[in-house]
Order: sequence, then structure tokens, then C-alpha cells
Amino acid sequence: MQVNWLRGSMETWAGDAVIFFDFEKASDRLPGLKRWIGARAKGLEDASAWLDFKGKPQQVSVLFNPGDALAPRIVCSGLGPADKFEMEKVRIATALALRKCREMQLQRVILPLMALDGLPESPAESLREAVIGGLLGLHRYSGYKTRDVDSNDFPEILLLGDEALHGPDLESLPVHALAVTSGVCLARDLVSAPANIVTPSYLAQVGGEISKRYGCLLKVLSFEEARTLGMGAFTAVAQGSREPACMIILEHCPPGAESQRPLVFVGKGITFDTGGISLKPSEKLDAMKQDMAGAAAVLGAFEVLGRLSVGRRVVGIMPCTENMPDGQAYKPGDVIKSLSGLTIEIISTDAEGRVILCDALTHARQYKPAIVIDVATLTGAAVIALGNQVAAILGNHEGLIHKVQEIGRRVGERFWPLPLYDFYFEGIKSEVADFKNLGDRSAGTIIGGIFLKQFVSEDIPWAHMDIAGTAWTTKDLSVCAQGGTGFGVRTLVELARQWED
Repeated sequence: MQVNWLRGSMETWAGDAVIFFDFEKASDRLPGLKRWIGARAKGLEDASAWLDFKGKPQQVSVLFNPGDALAPRIVCSGLGPADKFEMEKVRIATALALRKCREMQLQRVILPLMALDGLPESPAESLREAVIGGLLGLHRYSGYKTRDVDSNDFPEILLLGDEALHGPDLESLPVHALAVTSGVCLARDLVSAPANIVTPSYLAQVGGEISKRYGCLLKVLSFEEARTLGMGAFTAVAQGSREPACMIILEHCPPGAESQRPLVFVGKGITFDTGGISLKPSEKLDAMKQDMAGAAAVLGAFEVLGRLSVGRRVVGIMPCTENMPDGQAYKPGDVIKSLSGLTIEIISTDAEGRVILCDALTHARQYKPAIVIDVATLTGAAVIALGNQVAAILGNHEGLIHKVQEIGRRVGERFWPLPLYDFYFEGIKSEVADFKNLGDRSAGTIIGGIFLKQFVSEDIPWAHMDIAGTAWTTKDLSVCAQGGTGFGVRTLVELARQWED
């Protein structure tokens, strides 16, 4: 979709529809909507459709105004009660309004800045989040369908209206919104696509395309190269698959950023997880194609960093492999040696995500990073604890955890902190190795975090995002259709954009 600005008097703006918002039970209409009706839709205050619109959450009404030939429809979308407002309500309301326009096959839709007058956030931020939410709400993964596919993408053009456009934040808004949307949708599509397509080699190919487009540095370590370097944990998981494993390393380093200590983003890239020898049950096994959502989030973030030419140095490390029950697969009871030199007793081969991540986290140390963030669909326990719309966040630096939470809250990615007290290590003590890869059933998400903590330098701020519940949705979330969500992309991007040494 194209996103362009409309200039000049609002009385000259032309489109198939104009979008406005309103609160539920508002004592007065939002001022922008009231102004539009007074100037261009006289008499609509008494229309039955207008009277039926109550501003409730997820309510969308269409007011037809044949007297306004330049914009004959007003699409009103509800924000819910004013005292419960949060930016996510704007994203959802815009997504639903644009979906209604798609349903009506409208080509040109106007979203005026004045539609957001009266909201507590700044006009630029409100409009940016509205556009991003709307574009993400229109995204659909059609996959490999060859029949019954709607080839028409409506709306074709989103026009942002402002009579007195000024300021760099507003000027650059379309570019920013389209960049963010492209990165999130890239991650969504990678997660939603089948595992026979999205293999480790395919993810490396995507990394190569990002590298060429934006001038990122790319290194792809093969299985043999990783083994030569001493990545015994990563290669132990990978040895059970006939699909070639690799570790993808991308570096976004714009001119002038060479001396910066980088932010390092580590993404789990298990492109299909059978559980290995500790085989998973067959129910919902097809969903295990999503186990590379961490790597997808990092790739999506690099797409945005490149498109926006973000001035911060960022390194992405993505260990990618299948986890298969081959005759050469690693086994419960095995002891493996990681890149750090620490030894791990394997209790379950289905706790493989932490095993490949530990070598990636160790490798990250060589970059002398300012921070390390790992993103992984790590534990089913995170889903039990927090459900499907909140991710767990753990780490060794309270300030970093709070920063991730605050950024996530503003962009619509919710995180909730869990503790990493030292006594949790008791749960993975081993009689034959330095520690085990799994404890008992208690505190499963925390145990995954305490395992990863062993491979992070104490003097480097580190946070672990467990996105097991948030990487995929089985129902429509308004701003995201069923499938991969792209969760994590926006938080990683905003960390890079806002980070100050």
C-alpha cells in the first residue's frame, strides 16, 4: 500500500472514505470529528447510522454522505471508554476501519491528523501508531494457495491529511510506518511459512538479501565451521538433521558507528522442532514450524534498521537448525561441551533452544556488546504463566528489563518480568557435568533463563525474551490475522533507535 500526505485545505481532500475515531459514551465528540462534520458533512448528526455509533471497542460504522462528492463516506471506529485509553486501542480501531474499507473495496482512504485530536499522546505518535496498526491489520499471509485467492489488495492508497503539515516527525511518518510494517510482516511470513520452505539455508538467504539491500555485513557459519570453532552445544542439536544447519551473523554498522559497542540481538532459529529423541506428541506438532520466531524477529528488526538507516551499530546472531530424531541425534544422558567450555548434561533433547542459544550467547562476547538481548520461543511454561499476549522478560540488569517493558508497552508488545534468583540454579545441578539442560516441572521459564545466564558475562546487561506464547496467534487479533505475529521486532528496533551510550 502507498502512504502519502494530503496537503492544503481539508475541503479539497478527495478519497473514497475518511476515517475518524470516537470514545464510548463521550460527553462530546472528539474535536476533529466534530469539525469535519461541521465543515463537510452537514446534517449527518441526525443520521440513523450516526446515532447508532456508540464508540464501543471494535465497533465500526459507515456514514454515507452523498453531499460530499470528494469523500462520500465516513468510517467511524470506536476507541472504547476514554478513561481506559491506551495506544493499542488506536491501532486496533484503525486496523478495523481499514478492514472495513477493504471489505467495501475502496481504493483511496483518508486518515486525517485531526481524527486524533483530543487523544492524550502527541499527534505525531498517535498518527504513526494508527498507520502502523492499520497496515499490520491489513496484512494477510496467503502462503501457497493457488485457488480462492483474492488478488485485489484494498485499499491501495492511504492518504494522511493535514492542512498545515510541519515538523520532521510528521514529514517522515509514511517512511517510518512502512519500514516498521515491512519488518514485522517479514517476521510474520517467515513464521507462518511451512518448514520445508523456511529451512536454515532459507533464513540465511533472507539474511543475505537484507545484507545486499542495506549494506549489512553478513557471515554464515556452516555446521563444520561451527564445530571447528568449538560450538559443541549448537552442533549437538544440529547433528540429528539432514538439513544443513548454520549460524547467521548480521551486522548493521552505518558510517560513523564503527567504534560503538554494539547492541547484540540473538534469535533462536529452530526451523522445525520434533523434540528430537525426546519426541513430542503428534497433536499440534505442525505448529512447531514457529520455533524459529526469535530468528525471524531479529531478521525483521534488521529489515527495519536498514530501511530507516538507524545510526546505531547492531549485531544479530541466529543459530538455525532443525531438531530431529535421526540415528546421529544427540540423546538424553549425553554430556556435551559448549563453546564457553562449560559442560551440559542433556536431560531432554526437547529443551534444545537453550542449548543452541548458549553457544550464540558465548559468541556474542567477542563483540564487547553494550547489551545482549536474546529472543526465543523457549518454554511452554511461559504460555501457562502469561498466556498468548504477554511475553516473559528475564535478565541480569533491572534497568534493561524496565526499558524493554516500557518500549514494549508503547509499541504494543507486552512483557512481564520473572526473577532469576541464584537459588534457581539448584534445579539444574548435575552429578556428571557442570549443569543440566532441564530441571523438574517447576518454574520452567525461570529455569530456562537461569540456564542461559550461565553463558552471559555478568558485566554485560542481558535480557531474555521468552516469546513462546506471543509468537503465534490462533485467532484474529485485529492488528494481526491468524498465524505468526512478528512479536519482538518493534521492541528490538526501538531499543536500537533510542539507545544512548
